[in-house]
Amino acid sequence: MCETIMEAVSLTKHFRSADKTWFTAVDGASISLQKGKTLGLLGQSGSGKSTLGQMMVGLLRPDSGELFFHGKLLSYPIRGQARRRIQILFQHPEVSFNPQLTLRQSLVEPFKLMGKPFDDGAILSVIEPFGLHAEHLARYPGELSGGELQRAALARVTVLEPEMILLDEPTSMLDVITQAQMIDFLRRYQQQHQTAYLFITHSTALAEQFCDEIVKMEDGHLLKERNTK
Repeated sequence: MCETIMEAVSLTKHFRSADKTWFTAVDGASISLQKGKTLGLLGQSGSGKSTLGQMMVGLLRPDSGELFFHGKLLSYPIRGQARRRIQILFQHPEVSFNPQLTLRQSLVEPFKLMGKPFDDGAILSVIEPFGLHAEHLARYPGELSGGELQRAALARVTVLEPEMILLDEPTSMLDVITQAQMIDFLRRYQQQHQTAYLFITHSTALAEQFCDEIVKMEDGHLLKERNTK
């Protein structure tokens, strides 16, 4: 039986629209994430999938509902060990980096946060599994390709030793070849570390290829889960 890493119970979020009327972006969503498994959250733009994901990683506070991490109720904002173990890989990796810092400078930050000793050897050991090398460290974010930047963002997240990663459309801005490489990197990392993934996507084909289970979201509501493997 798989270990439950995170469980969301009846998460609900309301927003106020431009005409000052309220609408429900997520309505009573309940899902759970298992160790070493990928749950796909499938839906079109505006379905509420990103809002649900952001509540689960602490970027948004739900209006009601509860979130549990290893069976313990989390409060907002999420702090401490849970904050480090719950991470996100954004659709646009450039938002994760200060454009005025080199890749090396950006990668040093999570080492300091974790209190880990670091040198160039330690940094290289983090990035090389993702196809990045010493010559990339002196570059600024604007000097990296989209695929390189997304792989660097994933490498930086892994320094924090996450148990759960929200993957919010992480391949949608990449070409087909780079997308396939990124999926391969994610798969291999998950196999080695048994990380739980919540994979947000609008692509049914990609969800079926990558996910162990898929939940479809429409108009803020979760539909029935289905196994893909």
